[in-house]
Amino acid sequence: MAGNTFLGICGIHPRALRLAVATLAGATVFCAAGTAQTPGHCKAFGDSITAGVGDDPERETPGYPPRLEERVPGLVVDNRGVGGERTPEGLARIDEVLSEPGDCLLLMEGTNDISRGISPETTLFNLDRMASRAAEAGRTPYHATLIPRLPNARFDPNNVENQDLAQAIRRLAAQEGRGLIDPFEVFSTRARLFHEYYYAGEEDLVGHPNGPGYDLLATVFADALLGTDTVPPVPTRLSPAHGASQVPAEATVEVEMRDFGDAIAAESAILMVDGSPAPAPVPDDEGRRLRWSYEPPVPLSGVVTMTVRASDLGGNVYDRLLGRFQVVGAVIPRGDVNRDGRVTGSDLVRLGLAFGAGVTSRRYDADADVDGSGEVDGEDLAILAANFGAGV
Repeated sequence: MAGNTFLGICGIHPRALRLAVATLAGATVFCAAGTAQTPGHCKAFGDSITAGVGDDPERETPGYPPRLEERVPGLVVDNRGVGGERTPEGLARIDEVLSEPGDCLLLMEGTNDISRGISPETTLFNLDRMASRAAEAGRTPYHATLIPRLPNARFDPNNVENQDLAQAIRRLAAQEGRGLIDPFEVFSTRARLFHEYYYAGEEDLVGHPNGPGYDLLATVFADALLGTDTVPPVPTRLSPAHGASQVPAEATVEVEMRDFGDAIAAESAILMVDGSPAPAPVPDDEGRRLRWSYEPPVPLSGVVTMTVRASDLGGNVYDRLLGRFQVVGAVIPRGDVNRDGRVTGSDLVRLGLAFGAGVTSRRYDADADVDGSGEVDGEDLAILAANFGAGV
């Protein structure tokens, strides 16, 4: 797995900026999934991941919907997943599904939009319209983030666009007072994620769960429907973006965190920018949202690292890297696999983990493929060794 695979980004990055505009920056209405009565009859709506592709072939009813029924007493879940579907196609068929009996819609779709180059504005608009139509039909809509894409996926292998979409879906759910289910957060923090929870077929170039993966996905959905809060505060806005370049030295760092269950323990929240703590965040939305707007006391330079720690009142903790960006004039040395501004042992370890892997391998790491040959090999190692110790 690429070391910077799950770094949320938005703000200066063009795609993320468009997503931020699409979901607005104004006041939002918060509604945790657990505050509503547990539904009794849901439509699981989505693509091949909802349909259950990659599941245990011996299982009669694949996917997360039958497992979700097992985890929520009395719940009926109809699987309405269609393989390969994009959100424009989902929007075209949503009314047919909503005409069926039921009282809720579980909406998880958009990974094929990323693969097909559909704009983030279009994806978000379509998801909003599908959820709105469900509400108009008297069904409770739940938005779900997507699961991470494989590190050797043909498009977005480092989950940059996927994370943008996850943040936008979170903002949309809060803005519209809808329930949120967050597989992206839960899956992305699992050790050996792609080895233990994903289908192993080489023909899968996006990423589908295997049996244990669908078990985990069903648990994430069940926890949200039952109001069991196992997810920490999550980032919903980051600026400058992870991976952004040519960032002005006087840039203001903007970070927003939200919790969709318990309130955030504001005193626990610490944002670090290049190792220096930012001032305390401003809480709102009854303590479920924190905002930082930090103007560093001296101009930024080189590669800037952002990390955050925040926990909710239930003890769920988010404590990791948010992202890195390059200030105007910064030049990343070749061999700096993790893009932290220096070629060090951490880069060597990451290259070693991917050594010998080509683009069809789950071990492939596009950032470790320094020369872009399609394989992590001795040429990449030689480049790293030649630049070892170099920095911006």
